[in-house]
Amino acid sequence: MGRIVQKFGGTSVGSVERIQNAAKRIINEVNKGNEVVVVVSAMGKTTDELVGLAAQISKNPSKREMDMLLTTGEQVTIALLTMALHQEGYKAVSLTGWQAGIQTENNYSNARILNIDSERINGLIKDGNIVVVAGFQGLIPETNDIATLGRGGSDTTAVALAAALQADRCDIYTDVTGVYTTDPRAVKTARKIPSISYDEMLEMANLGAGVLHPRAVEFAKNYSIKLEVRSSMSDERGTLVEEEATMEQNLMVRGLAFEGNITKITVTNMPNEINTLSDLFTILASNGINVDIIIQNVMNEEKTNISFSIDSSLLSETQEVLAAHQEKLGFESISHEGSLAKVSIIGSGMISNPGVAAKMFKALSDQGVMIKMVSTSEIKVSTVVKQEDMIKSIETLHDTFELDARVPVQK
Repeated sequence: MGRIVQKFGGTSVGSVERIQNAAKRIINEVNKGNEVVVVVSAMGKTTDELVGLAAQISKNPSKREMDMLLTTGEQVTIALLTMALHQEGYKAVSLTGWQAGIQTENNYSNARILNIDSERINGLIKDGNIVVVAGFQGLIPETNDIATLGRGGSDTTAVALAAALQADRCDIYTDVTGVYTTDPRAVKTARKIPSISYDEMLEMANLGAGVLHPRAVEFAKNYSIKLEVRSSMSDERGTLVEEEATMEQNLMVRGLAFEGNITKITVTNMPNEINTLSDLFTILASNGINVDIIIQNVMNEEKTNISFSIDSSLLSETQEVLAAHQEKLGFESISHEGSLAKVSIIGSGMISNPGVAAKMFKALSDQGVMIKMVSTSEIKVSTVVKQEDMIKSIETLHDTFELDARVPVQK
């Protein structure tokens, strides 16, 4: 007998029919003799609809009340799925995140899981129940308030539960058959990757690939959770996320990621002092502003310009925070450039293959794409380009690194 955590995303439970289909997949595992814990997202576009309702009430709703509102979406799903399992004659119990013992930090709308008290879930499993848990949510112990884990947080819930429950594996069911070399909606020649390492998947998730939440990959890596991303609509094998990918080791680049709505901020004529960077980014971090690519351009011994990229939705907030601290930071002015996108190549093969970045830059240059910013690590190169050049850049790089090449399919 094994213990399995299954996670079903919003599209996989987007209708009564799909909820019933998910129930059949759960029952299939139970009939194999496995103990099953299920994590679900809100149905379809429920979360977006709830956000829309809030926007009709308030332009700037309280984050606490938004968390109270948004968690209702998952509660609908857990109840309906549990009913579907009852209808098929199986014992099942639904639990909200806080009923499941998920404890988070004190941070509304984007909290991290601190601890999971699995006693209640273990007791329900021992009594022969399938346990259905609401993803995306937990409880702040200090205040007994509900907190959400941010977009994609149901992935994190599933993998964290798999770690806490010492599950044998965690299956992430979604509307695609696995992880692709890039988004197949953007590049028609994109293909499924049979196997990918935790590090590569983490880079892809952080850089815009929406198939898995970055925190979920972190949990999987830290606790060596066997993870498979697969379709809820077919029995086709998915993509294994593991410590070392067992396939395609000859490829320098394994995949591409991209995201739009990027804005470049430049803070000009800051004092060129030892604490300049520390002061600037400490202030931004303390105000919850997430900064991505950073470039420092030293003008002379006394002055420096610092540029960084942010999500465009944070532009107004960032400008307000910087303006409020202008005297302390000592800069002259702030400028920004919007309508940008980030395009990245990812692959562990880059470590042992010099010249990958040069190949990327030349391919983009040949297509007339202007590179605004660059960031690198051992297994990725990210560039910021104009939003209008994003898809052209991805298509070009997909061809350049031959990611549509046929490879053996995993059995």
